[in-house]
Amino acid sequence: MDTPIAYEELVKRAGLPPDGQAATVEVNLIDVAVGERARPRLVVDDGRVRLVATLEASGLDVSNPFPAPTATSLSRRSAREHLDVRELEGHRPDGAETAFLPTQAAPTHRRRPAKGEDVDRGGTIFGADDRYLFQDTRFPWRTTGKVRTAGGWGSGTTIGPRHVLTASHVVNWNSDGKGNPGWASFTPGYFDGRGPWGEIAIQEVIFWEQAPGSLSDQQTAFDYVILVTAERIGEMIGYPGYRTYDKGWNGSTSWQYIGYPGELSSGERPAFQGGAVISSEQDFTLNGNDGYVLGHFNEFTPGQSGGPAWGWWDGEPWPRVVGVGSTIGSTAVQQPTGSTTGDNEYGGGPALSSIISWARANRP
Repeated sequence: MDTPIAYEELVKRAGLPPDGQAATVEVNLIDVAVGERARPRLVVDDGRVRLVATLEASGLDVSNPFPAPTATSLSRRSAREHLDVRELEGHRPDGAETAFLPTQAAPTHRRRPAKGEDVDRGGTIFGADDRYLFQDTRFPWRTTGKVRTAGGWGSGTTIGPRHVLTASHVVNWNSDGKGNPGWASFTPGYFDGRGPWGEIAIQEVIFWEQAPGSLSDQQTAFDYVILVTAERIGEMIGYPGYRTYDKGWNGSTSWQYIGYPGELSSGERPAFQGGAVISSEQDFTLNGNDGYVLGHFNEFTPGQSGGPAWGWWDGEPWPRVVGVGSTIGSTAVQQPTGSTTGDNEYGGGPALSSIISWARANRP
């Protein structure tokens, strides 16, 4: 299998100019639950649009801003036509400029920690923190965004026309006490409280396993879900492709990782790390399916779960995802040990390619 482009080579390359003319589509900039008695109405004033309503003393009910999605569990039998899929193409829409690196936000997070401050705050930093915050609506950086749920937030990326890839443990599975997912939304390009294409409701969660917050290695190997969006946002902003990880790539500096870490701008801005290395690949099975635990010593802290690890290949206008941010190895700033002890982990493998393929085919 062809090897991905090494990061040292990628940073020397110019981006790709757009093809064709960008299409225009309608998106929901405001999607909020408001009762009929509130008489919601739009007010346009000096280039700004406000949604106003007449409220009673109790105000709005903000407990469920979006309807709860349905949940669909896959099995080898239901996904049998997709089990042999090992790679999937991405989509770069017309009019989209491609950049191999995102533009650094200003200001970014770099600062001197206060005396006695925990510079790690719950995740694992190996040596120096190589991440930087970014703001970039070029392809593919706009395909990444923030996943909000009834229990908190995580990171994600479009992976199809109306499909978002994130970690299973990001979903609030037990919101109703019965293991069903609570409400969820996706905001591509989320930055400082909002995104250029609005916040999009999730209608369905497709999964292999409902992962808890604390994961075994086997659960990490299947710690990913597909969120089906209410809008076909992937057609407009694009989405990366996918390629099943090959252990021959261990040690390669080809990977990029994107997510919304809580200790950097409180998760309000995305962070980028380039030149990331996947050190190990371990195989696990679940009901006959094959999943991988991809061990790495890249920076990974709470909030980055669900974000994509991807690489670029020559001749392709999109990156290909190989893993999903899953597990934090420890809570200490440390140096890589050369083993899998204390490493951070992505989930990936053939089961990831088949769940993406099934979702694209059955929820087009």
